[in-house]
Amino acid sequence: MCKIDPLWRTKLGREVRRKLIHLTGLSVPLGILILGRIYTAALIAVALVVALVIEAGRLRGSVNLPAVREHEQEKVAGYIYYIFGSLLTVIIFQPMIAIAAMLMLSLGDAISGLVGSVIENSNVRGSSDGWHVKPLPIVMGMFLACLAIGYLSSGITRLPFHVYLAGAIGATVADAVAIVIFNRGLDDNLTIPIFSGALMSAALLAG
Repeated sequence: MCKIDPLWRTKLGREVRRKLIHLTGLSVPLGILILGRIYTAALIAVALVVALVIEAGRLRGSVNLPAVREHEQEKVAGYIYYIFGSLLTVIIFQPMIAIAAMLMLSLGDAISGLVGSVIENSNVRGSSDGWHVKPLPIVMGMFLACLAIGYLSSGITRLPFHVYLAGAIGATVADAVAIVIFNRGLDDNLTIPIFSGALMSAALLAG
């Protein structure tokens, strides 16, 4: 049974600040629509190089980033995977699928994080001792949010229901399941758009 975290007010406030930064990912779908795929990928690549320089400084202790989570203090932080995942998504998938996948990352994951901030045991990526699954309310919140995102964005993407349904499933699995390979957990900022885009591409090919 899920329990409300006794520190939920503090955690919710912290998560709101983090997710406001997270929403900068909305610039990727906008970039695809305005600038096209190639220019958007180039700009993300530049952002990745800048972020890697900043991250190197943070890991050396010369740069302080208050939005970094506690379990990321001594390893590469999630924003690097976010930018790298965005770059791969734009390069690998066709533009409309990339747009939907990035919306599920920037908006869907934000909703999941906000729900998770008020529920106990929501951090399933704080350790690498095995696969873990987030509590059901977070899973359902992520799935319904991504399904709604797919529907609302279909006016632009023209993706049919079964395609963005597959994307919502992929994004939810990537968000909800802490996947551990070789004792290292995969960051969901990377896996959400990749899983979502891959399943949408497969669903589109299957018709």
